[in-house]
Amino acid sequence: MRADTDDGIDARLRVALAAAEAAGDLARRYFNRRAGLVIETKGPQDLVSVADRAVETAIREAIAAAFPADAMVGEEHGGDATATGWVIDPIDGTQNFLRGIPQFVVSIAYRRGGVTELGVIRDPNAGETFAARRGGGATRDGAAIRVSGVAGLEQAVLGVGHSPRHPAGRYVEAVEAVVAAGAQTRNYCCAALQLAYVADGRLDATWDPYLLDWDVAAGILIVEEAGGMAAPFQPGRLGPAADRLVAGTAPLVRLLLPLLP
Repeated sequence: MRADTDDGIDARLRVALAAAEAAGDLARRYFNRRAGLVIETKGPQDLVSVADRAVETAIREAIAAAFPADAMVGEEHGGDATATGWVIDPIDGTQNFLRGIPQFVVSIAYRRGGVTELGVIRDPNAGETFAARRGGGATRDGAAIRVSGVAGLEQAVLGVGHSPRHPAGRYVEAVEAVVAAGAQTRNYCCAALQLAYVADGRLDATWDPYLLDWDVAAGILIVEEAGGMAAPFQPGRLGPAADRLVAGTAPLVRLLLPLLP
């Protein structure tokens, strides 16, 4: 990460890193007693519990204590930060969380003037923090990371996403197309985690036809700062107007965009 400047981004990055780690610890505590949580349904295969709301509240309180004038938007408590402010997903991978699968993360981003300036993804299960500051590169636990050098689908391992909000055929067609081209696929059911894995070269690319701002605001920046490419997602998608995303090494993204719906 580059040296402190007077634009406040570095200070916000420090707050985001601390908030994400504390929020991840809180999420893990709820995870360990998830059997007693009251679960609500927001839509088909779209669940929420007191854990999601409590973790988002904790993040908001930590940010507000340091930057009380900053706007925020979060998956559970709403808000507006399309142009400038914080974009929060307290538990991305709620389905995994509630089913006892330790593949969920905390995602925090800060945007200024429509441009994402910092992103943090905390995986409390692996104890890993992925972060980026625009122009400063991407890191995992403070060490620089890069996307893989894979340029062809015949060597690629791709993350794929699925939602009941889009036709099943879109998912089937996409998987068929990339497998026919020689790729392997993985679905961790956690868009932010898959983006972190792309940035760290664990996946070569990832695709999802239905994503919202809080799912990917941090992850897109981390991928880009790790030398990757992300398209064509438009910031500010808060639902129900979701957008698709293809992210990965630049050669793979260029190959995948014509293949994937």
